[in-house]
Amino acid sequence: MAKDKTTTEAEKPQDDTVEMMLPLVPGEPDTIFVGLNGKGYTIQRGETVRLPKPVAAIIQDSQRAKQAQQARMRQLAAEASKPKVPG
Repeated sequence: MAKDKTTTEAEKPQDDTVEMMLPLVPGEPDTIFVGLNGKGYTIQRGETVRLPKPVAAIIQDSQRAKQAQQARMRQLAAEASKPKVPG
């Protein structure tokens, strides 16, 4: 008699997930929350975790946006500190 070939969650291939580690950042919370399609993910900073690729993409997009915002803030601060020339 042939055995049924059923795959449990733990046995499924991990092709649709990636490992990610978010660094600990002073002044930032130790965890971050990401919601996708009605499911929530709380990710602990400083620990390597396996996440679905779309969740990892959300985190990476958020990090890129934050870096761009910080760069723009530095640029505006530098412009504001320049002496104004009447003209």
